[in-house]
Parts: sequence; C-alpha cells; structure tokens
Amino acid sequence: MRLLVRSALAGTAATLLALTTGASAHADGTDRTVWASADWNVTPKEEWGGKAHIQTYGEIFTITDLAKDGHSTIGIISIGGEGNTYYYWNRDGVDTTRTLNLDIKEGTPVNIKACIGDWSGSPTAGIMWDKCSGWAQTDA
Repeated sequence: MRLLVRSALAGTAATLLALTTGASAHADGTDRTVWASADWNVTPKEEWGGKAHIQTYGEIFTITDLAKDGHSTIGIISIGGEGNTYYYWNRDGVDTTRTLNLDIKEGTPVNIKACIGDWSGSPTAGIMWDKCSGWAQTDA
C-alpha cells in the first residue's frame, strides 16, 4: 500500500512540475510603436507623418503613412544588431499601411524606428533623418 501511495504522490509531483516548468506559451517582448519626429513614448500627432509598429507575437511589422504631406513613411528594423538593419518603405500615400510578416527567432533583440522620406530608387536614399523617431527596443 505504501508503494502505491508513494507512486501516486510521485506521479502527482511530476505532473505538477511538468505543468509549471514545461513548454510555455510564446513569450514575446512588448509591442512597440514609434512615430516619425518623436520618441517612442510620446503621444502621436498626425502632422508627424507616419508610424512603425512591431507586434512581437507573430513578428508583424507595419508602416503607416499618417499625413498628406507628399512624403513616404519608412519603417527601419534592426534584428539582433546593427548588421541586420532593414529599411521598409510605405510609398502608397496617406492612410495606407504596409504590413510585413517577419520570421524572427524568439528572444532576439529588435529595434524599430520610423522616418519620413522621399524615395529615390534605393532603400537608404532620400531619408529625411531629422524627421525620424528614436529607437524603440523589444524582443521577438
């Protein structure tokens, strides 16, 4: 009888341990939004022209043009360091959003920035750097 009780207790303890330490839900960082011409933690203003947003669960990166100013909105994302920095342009005009479904390894540091610029045939040409947000960091 003691062996049966000990086995039952061991089984219960193993089950509880597995539930508390086993595979957890996808643990992503905090979603971040940045507005061109502003730091990431300030209230957005329409005249700032655009925003970039990273949804960490699913790694969805969006770039939205907010102003009818004749300029494009650029979403810049650095994945795991400066050597992996990408420029995504939304050149479709005011009230449009470009959506990218990225594949980033969980736990990878991600930084995003939003800028306003004029496309001139190259992803890094024509950016008006004085109209950029600060960097916002999170983890994928």
